[in-house]
Amino acid sequence: MKTSIDWLAFRCQDNPWAILEAMSSVWGVSADLVTFQPGARGKDGWLYAGQILLAGDIVLGRIDYGGESQRGWVRVNITGVGCEWIHDWDAVVNLQNRLTSATIKRLDVALTTYKGEVTDQLVCAAHEAGKFTSGGRPPVMTYVGSSDPRAGRTRYIGSRKSHKFLRCYEKGFELLKDVPRSVRDATTHIKGDLVENIYRIELELKDVDKLIPWECIRGRDSIFASAYPFCAELLPGLPTWRMASLPSFKAESALDSGLDNCRTSYGRIMRAALEAYGGDKSAVMDRVLAESPSPRLVELGVLTLQRQTA
Repeated sequence: MKTSIDWLAFRCQDNPWAILEAMSSVWGVSADLVTFQPGARGKDGWLYAGQILLAGDIVLGRIDYGGESQRGWVRVNITGVGCEWIHDWDAVVNLQNRLTSATIKRLDVALTTYKGEVTDQLVCAAHEAGKFTSGGRPPVMTYVGSSDPRAGRTRYIGSRKSHKFLRCYEKGFELLKDVPRSVRDATTHIKGDLVENIYRIELELKDVDKLIPWECIRGRDSIFASAYPFCAELLPGLPTWRMASLPSFKAESALDSGLDNCRTSYGRIMRAALEAYGGDKSAVMDRVLAESPSPRLVELGVLTLQRQTA
């Protein structure tokens, strides 16, 4: 693989300690040093959170959990640092079989070049030539930089709210951003490569309206090359990978909300009817079901959802 995974976020319906156990083979020989430290405040509606730590102080990721509104879902974020410590990516793919209803929420695929193959000027020229257009209007390119040439330049292409987003930046200078200014200015090479020649392009995928299969991890080179024509030029000759559509979260939320309201308003009536009909669920459903589904829910795409039953 020429690309690497730089961020992985997924959700499942297992507790944090079960998740840590399921991920034990992911870390290889470092597995015994990986622990979960709870006690943090949850984000985005979760009540609790904790860090995944290596040797007690290296943060590999974060797990958010708890909260009635989450309906049992737990969110796992493995950071760029955490991805660097992953020993077995096949074991990561296999998490879909070891965890309950595990689905990828975000996947970052990165291509790093070291010999000046990609530069800030090349990215600008590619955007001008329309090589980041993959249907519809060309994505907006945003520039982040400063008057200090060794601070590094960054280009953002597209919207963080869409299912794909690109970060292009001078990785060599980014690697030096936390070292003292005197050391940074005196450093010309990193592991034998010129600092200014090290460049990274990161493709951020989110399941906004597309499904991210776990197999994307194995096929990440093709995923990267298929994102934009410019990316295909960097990794030529790879199969095209098209992301499958994902039912809208509005549809899932609307269905769950409707069922919750139904349970609150009519749940006791339905239970009484079920007992009166001798436990015959089909007879009760035949008695109460309407002839056609809710037009509002159909418009939201509820009929495309594939819900699991207990």
